[in-house]
Amino acid sequence: MALAATALLAVSLMGNALLGSWLAVSPLFEDDSRTTAFRETRIGGDAGAKEKIAVIYVQDLISFSAPGYSGEEGMVGDIKEQLAKASRDEMVKAIIIAIDSPGGEVTASDVIHHAIVTTKKKSGVPVVASLGPLAASGGYYVATGADWIVAHRTTLTGSIGVIFHLWNYRGLMDKVGVKPIVYKSGKMKDMLSPEKQESEITAEEKEVAQRLVMSDYDRFIEVVAEGRRMKAAELKAGLADGRVLSGAEALEHKFVDQLGYFEDAVAKAKSLAKIEKAKLVKYEAPWSMRKLLSLFAESRLPLKLSGLAAVRADFKLENGRFYYLPGGWLE
Repeated sequence: MALAATALLAVSLMGNALLGSWLAVSPLFEDDSRTTAFRETRIGGDAGAKEKIAVIYVQDLISFSAPGYSGEEGMVGDIKEQLAKASRDEMVKAIIIAIDSPGGEVTASDVIHHAIVTTKKKSGVPVVASLGPLAASGGYYVATGADWIVAHRTTLTGSIGVIFHLWNYRGLMDKVGVKPIVYKSGKMKDMLSPEKQESEITAEEKEVAQRLVMSDYDRFIEVVAEGRRMKAAELKAGLADGRVLSGAEALEHKFVDQLGYFEDAVAKAKSLAKIEKAKLVKYEAPWSMRKLLSLFAESRLPLKLSGLAAVRADFKLENGRFYYLPGGWLE
């Protein structure tokens, strides 16, 4: 008891010290409101240039659940807010979307794509996608919103398709003597439940699930056809079957416009914007005590740090969600 009391006292004193420190230095931090005022930081480009090219990063798994600073939409909300900030700045003459992502949730990918297309229409500034080592499935989906796509020769991209993945653990339940008892309002309410015997999964359930998959696949084909000026029927009959492409293969089949490096994407952005010089800027979330404490509050470790954002290294895909992802990412 004495040891526990001592520990509680120590925690309390530490909390008071942190609170006191925060109150003392709070003027040094931005307001930690629901809407985050991202700060502009110069990351390169031409010294002394007034015009800017904003670089916005789409990295790792695309998901509303991925950590972010701007609100409930997580990293998706952060990207939307950065696009909005770039479009409000008259000195931003072009935007580069730097993508290094295997893809992710169907809706999250579509929301980012929509934000890019909307930004282009409202601001009139050109958008160039710069593909890193991986820009597959949802990562490529996002890229199709750009005016021009630059890929490395060794970039892994494509993987145009949708996957809906479930684990069935009924066999394991039977081995340990556990049996589900289900009351439901309709015959489809427990559709494709992982607790069902395989023989209990009806053809009608499978047909409904497949129809949902194909609906999202048709949307993927639609954005690729529109963004790349291709015919939907030719895409479906060709390479839009879920396969992954190298950058060189993607160029050969017109899924990207150019092979090159990030500096080539910068040069193309200048060309499209009709400017000779520009400084490169990115947007960073302001620091806050809440974000500092959240790093220590996360119980599922380890964490990897991306700037100030903590991303769980053990992030798992969720059953029952639709994803624009290569199949290998499901393991």
